[in-house]
Amino acid sequence: MGTCVHACHASGLGFSRVERPDRSIDRIIVAVIVADSSVVIGMRATTTVRRGVWCARRRGERAVTRSRAVVVAAIAVVVASSSTSSVGGTPLSPSHRREGIGRRHRVRSTYGARAVRANAHVMASYPAPIVVEPRDGSPATSACIVLHGLGDTGRGWAGAATQIATPRGEKVRWIFPTAKTVPVTLNGGMRMTAWFDLNALDEGSIVDDRVMIEESARYVDALVREQMEAGIPSEKIIVGGFSQGGAIALTASLRSEVKLGGCLALSTYLPLRGDYPDKFGPHARALKIFQGHGTHDMVLQYAYGQKSYELLKEKGIDVEFKTYAGMAHSACAEELDDVADFFTRTLAA
Repeated sequence: MGTCVHACHASGLGFSRVERPDRSIDRIIVAVIVADSSVVIGMRATTTVRRGVWCARRRGERAVTRSRAVVVAAIAVVVASSSTSSVGGTPLSPSHRREGIGRRHRVRSTYGARAVRANAHVMASYPAPIVVEPRDGSPATSACIVLHGLGDTGRGWAGAATQIATPRGEKVRWIFPTAKTVPVTLNGGMRMTAWFDLNALDEGSIVDDRVMIEESARYVDALVREQMEAGIPSEKIIVGGFSQGGAIALTASLRSEVKLGGCLALSTYLPLRGDYPDKFGPHARALKIFQGHGTHDMVLQYAYGQKSYELLKEKGIDVEFKTYAGMAHSACAEELDDVADFFTRTLAA
């Protein structure tokens, strides 16, 4: 458990930066933005500076804001490798365009016609996800669905496809969905991408938006079914997410009617906790969950994630909880290494 986040400064914004010379990752930059009366968790740095208020983080100093700004964290994980620019407004490489980023796969159904129509209806109400096929052009043998945080899009996490190591011989198709654009109570009704409405950030005040949480979970289930229709066994499908996306990943995975390969829950919590164990799906106790959280997370606090972990453990769920000292509401190279190890344990099993 090492310190993952270090401060640096650029363009008037506060950044956290991690560099691992022994990895292909050149940099993982996490932008912390202060926006006027709004909260964005997961938005790319290239689009957040348009808001009226900002602050610079300095090591050992508190953030100073202007006007009536609310200090919040807008997280952008901008991952750049020496060979590929893939996130945050930077053009995607020609190889990624060839591999099918942004294209939806059409597959023939082996489910009943009614189930197919239902899935098609659910998926049609969401933007088309970004899809990254195996880099060598081989047919995919497994799939990973990754859900972004509040205010972000699938493109904001698409760099994970090239930055997270996968088991040798495993051909992973990556799916990065984008949430609907809806009013968010926390932001005074401002419309932004969100998997569900959010009224607060502190544990004692959060009121779970059951309708949208369950709707988003059904959408994830439809994405899983689509991959199964494409010939990928459910045991080779991992569902994951960051922040709000992680909350939906946990909900969808724990309630799934099919046996999934695993679940990634990064800097997040379990919503609708009172529903369990009654709402567990038939394979919930066989599901492997990786949960990671930073000790310096001021958005969804570390203790909140830890309580979700303890609840799941008490209910007999196979969950692993990793702590990242010094990490804010973000991701770091150490966590991505642990995610890669989780892939090896689940997909190669």
